[in-house]
Amino acid sequence: MKARNTVLSAIFCLFLVGPGALYMAQTYLHLDLPSNFTAEDSKYLAGGFEEVNLSKHFSLKGFSSEKFQSNLNTTVENNIPYRASVLLQNAALQRFAIATSNALFQFEAYPTFFGSEQIYLPSSDALAKMPERAREAKIASTKDFATGLATVAQANSDKQFFVVVADQSDTSLANPAAKLVSQHYTTTDSVEALAFAEKAPNVHLVSIRYDQPTDYYRHFYRSDHHWNGYGTLQAYEALMDAAGLASNRQNNIATIEFPDIRANGSYARKGLMLLNESVHEPQFDLTGIQATGKKIPPIIKPEGPTLIHNDAMGSVFDFYSNWYGSSDVTANLTVANSEPLTDAKALIAMDSFNDSLHWLIAQNHRAIQCVLDLKNDSEGPETLQERIDGANADTIYFVGNPLAYARVTSTHPQYFELS
Repeated sequence: MKARNTVLSAIFCLFLVGPGALYMAQTYLHLDLPSNFTAEDSKYLAGGFEEVNLSKHFSLKGFSSEKFQSNLNTTVENNIPYRASVLLQNAALQRFAIATSNALFQFEAYPTFFGSEQIYLPSSDALAKMPERAREAKIASTKDFATGLATVAQANSDKQFFVVVADQSDTSLANPAAKLVSQHYTTTDSVEALAFAEKAPNVHLVSIRYDQPTDYYRHFYRSDHHWNGYGTLQAYEALMDAAGLASNRQNNIATIEFPDIRANGSYARKGLMLLNESVHEPQFDLTGIQATGKKIPPIIKPEGPTLIHNDAMGSVFDFYSNWYGSSDVTANLTVANSEPLTDAKALIAMDSFNDSLHWLIAQNHRAIQCVLDLKNDSEGPETLQERIDGANADTIYFVGNPLAYARVTSTHPQYFELS
């Protein structure tokens, strides 16, 4: 009995001091520990980890302000062994309980864990987000965007404006939870509100909407909120129809296979449910396209598929951003075309849905410039007219999800002002 108590006490103490010991081993002994014993394997699932400086707050002032205690707690959290596995297994246990109870109700989707905003669709083996609410407020702010855009478009009657609305899962009617939520704000609501901009004859709306999950997940990733390359291609074809142009060299398109990639996007991270999605993308014909910048995405490089690898967790997180380039990368690229369909220059006001689409839009223009005005963390005093003049643009595109259009007049209050 005494030996057993000693062993159990030793194990208990090991659990208590383990994270601290691992922190000391990495920080002061500089030991190269396996990723499971560091914060690396859980960094993405936990949304990153906060850098701490214990010595900075190791003082009476640090104790009294509780900053030392807070930093110590964060240090322990960052160094819990197998933290990623704990997060995933805890969510899996909760999901099992939810799925078991759902056997009685037979809902088409259910939360990935208790309180999760991400939902799992068993029939599609796919993830989505809970439907967006606050319908009336979003319709009103989207109409404000449309009215402002019409004003700017009328003042630039020699230019063409295109508004592309992506059918993201939380606003899509393909989301099976949509019928269970009151005041659901939909992509259709967004398009109807944006139609107020078409009182200017040089404004054109483009949106492909889905009402069935099978069709939706042919064009969107199963673990991420973005459209895949095929959804991008479909949007581009619709955009070219609206512009009265034939799509440029994208017929009989080949497929790029990624046999060794296991992808898990934003829904997988937030839902703590790894689908390990296999991916294949259309091979866009980017003949004539040149891109320069600090970081060139793999899609523009012939050796691209070999540049993406599974990480320490055996997964590729944010495959979409890895392959097509993240929004920050896109906005800092200089993209030109030596064989354009037209000689016009274009400005693209974007959120991350444009990261894939701008490669195809570039086929139609001598040069394009992208700005992040539709991103959820973008704000500032810029005006659309200043953007147009700065890019010397003949054609202006907006590419974003329905929520992006609903927030622009709040995040950029001067956006539609004319000098």
